[in-house]
Amino acid sequence: MGGIIFLVLVVIAAISLWFYRTSRRNNQAPNPQPQIKIPCQDGYILGYYQGNRLIGQRFVNNKLTSAGVFVNAVQVGPGKEYYPNGILKYEGNFVNGLASGQGKLYEENGKLKYIGNFVNGYATGQGRIFDANGKLKCEGNFARLPSNQEHIKDPSVPTGHCKEYYDNGQLKYEGEFVNGVWHGNGRAYDRNGRLVHKGKFSNGKPIV
Repeated sequence: MGGIIFLVLVVIAAISLWFYRTSRRNNQAPNPQPQIKIPCQDGYILGYYQGNRLIGQRFVNNKLTSAGVFVNAVQVGPGKEYYPNGILKYEGNFVNGLASGQGKLYEENGKLKYIGNFVNGYATGQGRIFDANGKLKCEGNFARLPSNQEHIKDPSVPTGHCKEYYDNGQLKYEGEFVNGVWHGNGRAYDRNGRLVHKGKFSNGKPIV
């Protein structure tokens, strides 16, 4: 009888030791990478190296402006960009420090504005834009406005074949856009889905 009790105690002790060691391993965080501070234009990058790639965050005037992967202090690959108020502005792919490839653009209040393709920092190509309430506003092809109109906040507008929607989700227009306005062949609908014009449009107005 005494041998059985002794064996049970040994088993219990072994199990307790295993749980203790497992718990210690799980609670021990991996050794953090040593953080280094690299000067860059108008600020610095704080992070650590993986090969020739610096993984970190970029600060300008001690404010976080972007985070991700940097090569020679230029952001590349997946990352994020922030407004001066710290709100996320863009998340997606970077090429030569600019949004390029698939990504998401946000308003300064944090609401999603655009999902789709970017080129050289601007929404360009196929994408979807949303209104202030998060509802789909327009989808299709987007392009930059001519340079003389780039004083506006986001100089990317529907260009080419696109669909525009009312705030109730009903299709408003499907057809050609030029510099953000209806221009070319298209179809316009009222808020109830009734077709009101099919044919040519010029500068946002139907040609009758």
